[in-house]
Amino acid sequence: MRLFVGGYSWTETLATGVRVVMSDPASGELVLTGSFTGIPNPFHLLLSPTGRTLYVASNVPDGRVHVLGVGRRGSLEHRGEQSAQGAGTVHLSLHPSGRHLLAVNHDSGEVVVFPVGPDELLGPPVEVVRHAGKGPDPLNQAGPHPHMTVSDGTGAFVLVPDKGDDQVHVYRFDAGSGGLSPVGRTHLGEGVGPRHLVFHPSGRYVYVVCELQPVISVCGFDTSGALWPLGTVRTVPDEADGWIAPSGITISADGRYVYAANRGYESVAVFEVAAGGAVLKRIGEHRAGDSLTTMPWDLVLDPTGSVMYVANQMAGTLVTLSVDPESGLLDRRGAPLAVPDAACVVLAPAD
Repeated sequence: MRLFVGGYSWTETLATGVRVVMSDPASGELVLTGSFTGIPNPFHLLLSPTGRTLYVASNVPDGRVHVLGVGRRGSLEHRGEQSAQGAGTVHLSLHPSGRHLLAVNHDSGEVVVFPVGPDELLGPPVEVVRHAGKGPDPLNQAGPHPHMTVSDGTGAFVLVPDKGDDQVHVYRFDAGSGGLSPVGRTHLGEGVGPRHLVFHPSGRYVYVVCELQPVISVCGFDTSGALWPLGTVRTVPDEADGWIAPSGITISADGRYVYAANRGYESVAVFEVAAGGAVLKRIGEHRAGDSLTTMPWDLVLDPTGSVMYVANQMAGTLVTLSVDPESGLLDRRGAPLAVPDAACVVLAPAD
């Protein structure tokens, strides 16, 4: 597999590298093969379905979305960019139609829709929606902080977890114009800070990992766009304390297991999916390091579901974990690779 790794730094010296890494899934060996250093804080990456284009969210005060062409052996060249119409761009997703790319600005609170041309370049935004809520945490919730966009399986709806107002916003998506129409908002609890979410393969359940409290909210979802909470599960043991800020979440292709990364507690938690998707049971964890030394920021499963890659921002490493096919539990495979400020990882087939 080939991996592209984005980076983020909150210091005055911003991360600049999109790294290119080759992986041997069998041994866990990771080898750095290249980089593109022209984008400050390349916080989130998105590979086009053709594999020819890598979209990059730049998490800076003047948020931007960059378009990189992917050549042989993962070489990268800058092809274009667009203003994200706000500050702190942190996530990109492609609508299932392939005709629009959605971005969110964490710092200023916008959801932005760009048209995607036949050449995979982006046009100026066709829709900008600004959230306006806030929450009880005066530091993290003084205003809106949308953190992600996810389209449902039909492409009719877009879900946006907002860390700032404790809600998941649901929009109806117009695949022709790229327009967003509000359907509803689901409040997940005071001061929980919804960050990222994944759908169960059935499309009937949504798992929302929260950043300000170490929980996943399990929600029901139906074809009207209605979203409702069913319950929560902690991402760490009951006795865990101190600063804990969950980050990434992913689900196995067969829907049997959910995984969530915990910054601060430094772990990847493993959950078994039960009751057809309506319940999550925490069954184990992989400890990534000592407190506040690692910061597992993003995680992704390979297409076989047998290997997981984790980007550790504070440690500045990319690691390979093996996934037990029966239990879903994780174990280290191979040695970590030094990747400064690693904050996002996406997969691509090798040439």
